[in-house]
Amino acid sequence: MRKIPLITIVGVPNTGKSTFFNRIIGKRKALIHSAPGMTRDIYKVAFSLNGRQYYIQDTGGFFIDDNIITYEINKRIFKEAQNSDLVIFLFDGKRELLGYEKDLYLDIKKINNNIIPVVNKVDNPDKFILPPSYYSLKVDFFYTSAEHGTGFYDVIAEIDKTVSPVVEKSLSLPEATTGPRISITGKPNVGKSSLINKILNDDFVIVSPLPGTTRDSIDLEIKRNKKTFTLVDNAGIRKLQKVKEGTESAAVIRAGKDVKNADIIIFVVDVSRKIDQNDLFIARKILQSAKPVIIACNKWDLVKDRSDANSLIDKIKGKFNFFYFAPVFLVSALSGKNVFSLIDQVDSIHEKLSEKIKTPYLNKITRDILNEKKLSTETNRVFNPKYVSIESYRPFFITFHTSSRHKLKTFHEQYLKKRITEKLELKGIPIFFKIISKSKHSSAPGKR
Repeated sequence: MRKIPLITIVGVPNTGKSTFFNRIIGKRKALIHSAPGMTRDIYKVAFSLNGRQYYIQDTGGFFIDDNIITYEINKRIFKEAQNSDLVIFLFDGKRELLGYEKDLYLDIKKINNNIIPVVNKVDNPDKFILPPSYYSLKVDFFYTSAEHGTGFYDVIAEIDKTVSPVVEKSLSLPEATTGPRISITGKPNVGKSSLINKILNDDFVIVSPLPGTTRDSIDLEIKRNKKTFTLVDNAGIRKLQKVKEGTESAAVIRAGKDVKNADIIIFVVDVSRKIDQNDLFIARKILQSAKPVIIACNKWDLVKDRSDANSLIDKIKGKFNFFYFAPVFLVSALSGKNVFSLIDQVDSIHEKLSEKIKTPYLNKITRDILNEKKLSTETNRVFNPKYVSIESYRPFFITFHTSSRHKLKTFHEQYLKKRITEKLELKGIPIFFKIISKSKHSSAPGKR
């Protein structure tokens, strides 16, 4: 069985690689921004052209400086180019050829002779004049406008001619992910990318000690116990007032959207440092998403006194008391401690939400809880619902059918949520209550 060919897009910053990538796959997956250096990580997807299958991946822009992040990006670019079946090298047709850009092209060609030189941003081919400096490469260029979609027919034809693709009849593309989509989120520099690297046992995501390294939200598929999951490595969320760089602002906004679109959220905190207001700000944003949550206390290996783990977990739970439902794991991306327990917990939550809880059983456990402790409404009436039902599972809404539309007292509501979570084994899943009264002064059933 032949493997699906891999195509890698290479170029210096701001040549339009992400736009070109999105145009090829026909989806807006890579984050696009007008400033250079927006893409830093490797982003790989499967796609089909003319009934033939390929993988294509976008890379960070190659640049020369002393920055540790730049070094990691450049190292990864050469590694991926060498391991690819084809390299598409993208140039910017609106300017002259750069000196280090020319050197990069020649160096890539030495390690992979299957290379297509593409001059991008050619918005008007009939009037386009190639800048003279490009002739020094002595190659036949292809001209495209990724923004407007012109010139792609010739590039696609060259792809078909250069590599031997797999025909769909002989091998199908990987099946779409059926498992949960997991958003890995938290403030910058808590080790989100390092956690993903440990899970992947690879370096698809660049890790550095500088905040703001991950600027795009990257989807990464993993398989564990014959199940498929999608990990999303989000840009670290910070309050926008504290984000000065425009590219990072775009990524912070994108990260917020990915949290909303996730099925389950792994909230990462740095347990070697004090929980601060930024952690709490992010936690409350996550709570508003109404999604299942797992708290990953990363950098456990850096904690000086690890003799009383339970006490530390209780302390974390106290800081995030509104996450009463969320399991807490002490993890280390460095050693791998409990990293895969996070994925197993995700699987457990996903399976639990796929089950259907029988209404009679829900009513029984609710009645048992109310017999344990008398709970009161905001008007000091005894809370005594006629019956209970589940309105939805994602998010998890329980409807109480009562003779009064008044809500429970806040601390009584919290108590009932905790006990239902324990009884139904809903670890990681937030519960929301809805009160429906048949009183003529109350809202009609089904309306929130």
